[in-house]
Amino acid sequence: MKPLQPLLFQQAHVFERLNQARATLDGLVSLSSELGFARWSNKDDRTAYQRPEHHTLSVYLSGGYQTKRVLGGQLVEGGAPDKICLMPAGHESQWQVDGDLAFVHLYFSEQSLRDEIERVWDKDARDLSLQELTFADDPAISSLVQQWLLRLNWSDKADFLALQQVGQLLLNHIAKQYSSRPLAPLELKAGLAPFQLQRCKDYIEAHLADNISLQHLAALVGLSEYHFARMFKQSCGLSPHRYVSERRVALAKQLLRLADLSLSEIAYQSGFSSQAHFSARFKQLTGYSPKAYREALA
Repeated sequence: MKPLQPLLFQQAHVFERLNQARATLDGLVSLSSELGFARWSNKDDRTAYQRPEHHTLSVYLSGGYQTKRVLGGQLVEGGAPDKICLMPAGHESQWQVDGDLAFVHLYFSEQSLRDEIERVWDKDARDLSLQELTFADDPAISSLVQQWLLRLNWSDKADFLALQQVGQLLLNHIAKQYSSRPLAPLELKAGLAPFQLQRCKDYIEAHLADNISLQHLAALVGLSEYHFARMFKQSCGLSPHRYVSERRVALAKQLLRLADLSLSEIAYQSGFSSQAHFSARFKQLTGYSPKAYREALA
């Protein structure tokens, strides 16, 4: 029996159809109750989706050359790495997977899309709908997935903030490019006010060992996640994820001075879910492994 998944994925029709088929689930992360990623691989399979209640963005990672969609009794070809498919809520589709295929799905609800449009563009989104895409090209989406999403550790809370940022960027791009009504380009406002930036920094310092979400940081200053991420970077010079990573490493440097703490304990207290990920991030930002840094202090 396959393990029970978080509620978001239990309720996602496309996810459940794949979970019951031959597809192999290679990773998943729930960003909220209405937004999440799943990574799949599949081979020689037949799948049909019947009017799901959620939207699905599919991005091909490798293979897919022999994947086809059945439309009107005809087989539509065009699958390949970096191709995208956008399957709106309520759509129906049949897929024929021959050969190997690896892909990422972003599942998001209609409500999450409406809320984002209303927060970011200040527009009533009740009459908007999404286009349906099959084997389309979108360099912005493929770049976000290949260069950012796949390089993050989906199971480590230290990368959760960055995962939320990628999800937010994808959601905004989809809304802007593929909604039924054009949405004007967003104008960046000035950065955060000094008191807003300090409020965020104080919260981050107090919660370095916890899951720090983009949604909560944005709520501290009354902004949408989209605007907050950009205004924070304008004010601080770093993205929220990079800033939090640097503060966690700074905390780890202090803890490494304490000889009675193991590296695994320091990783946990600094907000990393594993010693391996802690070591990799520490070396990335300092040029030293935690062990080498501690030895240099001695």
